[in-house]
Amino acid sequence: MSPELIIWPMIIIALTTLWLYIPMGKARVESVKSGKTKASVYKLNVGEPEESLRFTNALRNQYETPTMFYAVCLAAYVTGNANIVIIALAFAYAILKTAHIIIHVNTNNLRHRRPVFALAWLVLIAMWLALAVNLTGII
Repeated sequence: MSPELIIWPMIIIALTTLWLYIPMGKARVESVKSGKTKASVYKLNVGEPEESLRFTNALRNQYETPTMFYAVCLAAYVTGNANIVIIALAFAYAILKTAHIIIHVNTNNLRHRRPVFALAWLVLIAMWLALAVNLTGII
């Protein structure tokens, strides 16, 4: 298996993160144009309406655990440990985080969102543990 495959889940996460700026920006412009919100609300995001806040929150979330994801992917790649297990986990994480974003910006139902987040978090832990095991040379 080609170690470069580890890059594709990172591309997926990066592109979904960048995509969030589009609907967030549209929602913000629409809220100001409609008179629902003053533009000054967006200086500190105090009082941001739900229509744009759901995108803002989803976007902020992409700078939390995904930073650890990028780090483990790059660490696995540069150390030559981007094996089938870590690559499969990386794809699983990317799929789960994408599902998390979809839930976050649509229904935002915590009963659905929380388990998907938790599962992605567990996959991320598994990635770090797999890398640690690989680095020890035990397996």
